[in-house]
Amino acid sequence: MTRSTGKRHHHFKNTTPADPAILPLAQWPTPNHSFHHSFYQWLKAGGYSSSALGAYSVAVRLAMGFLNKLYWTIDPEVDMERVCRYIEGRSFSESTKLEYKKGLRKLAEYLRLRQNKAARPLLIHWERYLNGLPEWLCEHIRDFLAHKNKGWRLEDRHRYTLNTLGPLSQLLRRITKLVELNSIRDLTPQVWFDYVDSGLLEGRHPNTINKDLFGLRAFLYFLDEAGVPICQRMLLVEPLKSGPRLPKDAPIVQLRLLLAEIEKEAGSEHASHQRFGALDRAWTHLMLYSGLRTCEVRRLRLGDIDWESCRIRIEQSKGLKDRLVYLNTVTVEALRTWLEIRENAEYISDHVFVYCHKPLSRRYCDVRLKTYGRRCGAHISPHQLRHSCATLLLNAGAPVISVQALLGHEKVDTTLGYARLYDGTLAADYYRAMGQIERLFSLTESQNVPATTPARLIALVDSLSNGTLNETQRETLQTVRDGILSLAIGEQIKV
Repeated sequence: MTRSTGKRHHHFKNTTPADPAILPLAQWPTPNHSFHHSFYQWLKAGGYSSSALGAYSVAVRLAMGFLNKLYWTIDPEVDMERVCRYIEGRSFSESTKLEYKKGLRKLAEYLRLRQNKAARPLLIHWERYLNGLPEWLCEHIRDFLAHKNKGWRLEDRHRYTLNTLGPLSQLLRRITKLVELNSIRDLTPQVWFDYVDSGLLEGRHPNTINKDLFGLRAFLYFLDEAGVPICQRMLLVEPLKSGPRLPKDAPIVQLRLLLAEIEKEAGSEHASHQRFGALDRAWTHLMLYSGLRTCEVRRLRLGDIDWESCRIRIEQSKGLKDRLVYLNTVTVEALRTWLEIRENAEYISDHVFVYCHKPLSRRYCDVRLKTYGRRCGAHISPHQLRHSCATLLLNAGAPVISVQALLGHEKVDTTLGYARLYDGTLAADYYRAMGQIERLFSLTESQNVPATTPARLIALVDSLSNGTLNETQRETLQTVRDGILSLAIGEQIKV
């Protein structure tokens, strides 16, 4: 009872629905009451806002009251469609209908978890992509994608199939408009050059055309190995020259702004903001300090972290390869803080990073960094964090082979393409090498060059480290080197 009115507090079980087709909450079977409570707690543990909790709960009460069935007999697909049609026929606003449908999708997801049912598999609409292509070419494309599927993780096959099928079918459709293809042997270099000319006239970038060529080559290589006759000269076609690509690492100033903004979010008094901040701080540290890919962050599971050795096992990543990456103290602390907030609620994925009960989506990391960028002016993409990891490690003196292993690159050239050397590091390498050259020719040093520039100091430290030193002395020298390099970089930033 309330003191002001002398009546009982409002409760949904005392509310009579306006539509007699909806069974009131008080008349539900007892198991459905506990199910509704469990669903609410599941949403709450997933980090949903109070407004979403309220809207989704109303949608569930509508669904359970309308269906009037024990929860384990509700079909997550068929019955949810019935409820959606019912909501569409009601006089709710469009925004309310949208929120209710979101709640029904979450209810269907929770029902599948409770009933141990798999979600409906995603379908490939082949006719949409292969429309307009000759049947014999469609068969080759299907065989090619069936072969490619063997090298993809099960959860990635649908997305990778679409990412391969779309550009390849579009390319072949454009080619068939230029020339009639009666067999794959009709695809000759001259046909390709005609395609390139038309693409350049349309304003397509050389990098885009080269990407088409690489996809077409993969398709032709498959057919060649399968014994299908192709024009062998097509395998020798060179890509267009597009000029050197600029390094993609993020400037240190922008990295500092980004990290400071994330720390501000993690320290917020608002529970929802604090949760997002802790989540974002953990995965950004993994990418910046350990060199993880975005897909590796999204797939990371609780059992992959070796807390005792401060390292993570990355399994079946790009190219289905495994590797070990290491964690610094800051990253370990960020991960522990996030996992304390994340909790281990029932029916939540065992992935380290979850949002609304599921692993992070492909767009999540990009959207969050754009949000922070708008606040602090640091425009950084997720993959730039990985580029910056390579750059920072190489400029701190890490051997390129070690950085290659950490990032999981097959070729050293890929690692070097990820990173750039700071001017201070280049100068240090130059003066160190030039000192040896001058001694070789017994030349005197020019008096016009200062003897105490940061580059020369780093060169001196590096030459000392090549001598016979104990571990403590080596650590001291490394600390001195890091300090000099930081000062040199700081001077460049001021300029």
